[in-house]
Amino acid sequence: MITFDSSPTVYWFVGYLLAGIVILSSFYKSISTKVYLIVGLLLLVMMRLPVIVFNRELNVDESQMLSHAITLIQDPVYWRSVDGTTIGPLDNYLLVIPKLLGFQINYTSGRVMGLLCAAGAWLFLFLAIRNWFGTQVARRISIVPLIFLAFIQDVDFVHYSSEQFPVLLLAICLWLLSGLDLKDEPPKMRLYFLGFMAGAVPFAKLQAVPLVAVIVICAFWLCYRWLRMGRTYRPTLALILGGLTVPAFFLLFTLYFGVFIDLIDFYLLGNAIYAGGGGFLEIPSQLFSIIKLSPDFQAFTLVLLIPILLGIVGIARLDLPRKKDISLPFTVLALVFASIYSVTKSGNDFVHYLNFCIIPCTLLAACGLQKVEKWALVFPVALLLWFGGNDAYHFVKANKLNNFDSVGARELWESPVVKEIKKRSKKGDYMVVWGWQCVYYVEAQLAQGTAENHSERSIFDLPMRARYRSRYLSDMERTQPVFVVDAVGKNSLWVQNKKTQGIESYPELYQYVRSHYTFAGDFDDTRLYIRNDRAGSL
Repeated sequence: MITFDSSPTVYWFVGYLLAGIVILSSFYKSISTKVYLIVGLLLLVMMRLPVIVFNRELNVDESQMLSHAITLIQDPVYWRSVDGTTIGPLDNYLLVIPKLLGFQINYTSGRVMGLLCAAGAWLFLFLAIRNWFGTQVARRISIVPLIFLAFIQDVDFVHYSSEQFPVLLLAICLWLLSGLDLKDEPPKMRLYFLGFMAGAVPFAKLQAVPLVAVIVICAFWLCYRWLRMGRTYRPTLALILGGLTVPAFFLLFTLYFGVFIDLIDFYLLGNAIYAGGGGFLEIPSQLFSIIKLSPDFQAFTLVLLIPILLGIVGIARLDLPRKKDISLPFTVLALVFASIYSVTKSGNDFVHYLNFCIIPCTLLAACGLQKVEKWALVFPVALLLWFGGNDAYHFVKANKLNNFDSVGARELWESPVVKEIKKRSKKGDYMVVWGWQCVYYVEAQLAQGTAENHSERSIFDLPMRARYRSRYLSDMERTQPVFVVDAVGKNSLWVQNKKTQGIESYPELYQYVRSHYTFAGDFDDTRLYIRNDRAGSL
């Protein structure tokens, strides 16, 4: 596998050269759309390779989801073996695919899946814009998010995040919606698949529901207009049946495996507790505080600011391409507001939430692009110059172009406690980590012995703490994990006070561990317990 140091000068030069070719190909009609899309995807893959081969945790969410995938290989029943908290089952099942193809589940495999989601989302966004605004506008505006996704090195946009797969589903929904035309006979299969994809979104990320709701409402509006024109009701029925397919599957799945109550308690109610952001009046300040954390996203929005403002003016005046179908501009505007709500609702300043804003911003810019189409080349060039300027600055200052130096970092790292665990672990073993350090599961390649692989909700005095604690202990009794790791301390996220948050803070659990496990030692401020029958001479 290829390796990148901190300054792969030739590679970066070729990347910028290819970016220039892609930008030119997006503006020359003599170059086919197929060629533009191919070289665009090639650019995205090429500039993402450095972070893909960097096999280290970039965000704690990566380890959380990869741990779930490792566990689902061993026990594929979601909500029994795995609780993704705010992350839906589809996000985690997606990460199982590399293992089914014979690859290890690690940070590299996870980012490959994330890259496929980003590439697919960009492609379907292009197709949707082409259906709504024509090929020329699609080529000239889609190049901007492509440059953004290819050259950004902000960790929140390049790690495998729980937003990437939902964004792909949303892009597919938009493409399916964009193919609906009142002049044509209502396409039942397209409407069914639109409903199917929309119904899958809540099981990838509940946070994306406001966005997909806008798309579904627009689809129902078109169905209503078909009915008013005397067309059959069957397309509407197809949309409804498609929307019910995935929820019905998960309903039967959870009832069959006896985890329906877990779905309600830990996914729906648990998410409701987590989504405790402020009211509508606080949305602007919350959005500003998140965007402020990402200079690259600021550059992306500033580059598109003129066509975005022109798009807003056009919507207000109903002066837009295909203005005879007024549902399009209002759908785009509604998507923008829905994305802002989704990003700010939780009240957390997580930059990766901004993934939900990329498609709505691009669509809104597409609405206004024709007003300044002769200047359209300026927008992708300006964004490329932003990234080029940053790279040049860091190259001169620190001889650094690449933030993800993979020299010696292509294989999984092993923490001190993991090295001790691997001396005694066997295939099929379970492990439990109390605290928040899911990286141990990935490094050890061991399945989690409790549904929730971080115990933050069992530690903090939250409304459902008793319920989480009860499940935590019952899961341990069910899986009988070989290893119990108390990670509370300097290596744990958020929970670092050993006296008040360590495993002793849950007396019933501590008593269970003392009765069935042997203390194996403290490894870099992480305590390890091994089940008595496997402790040997300890």
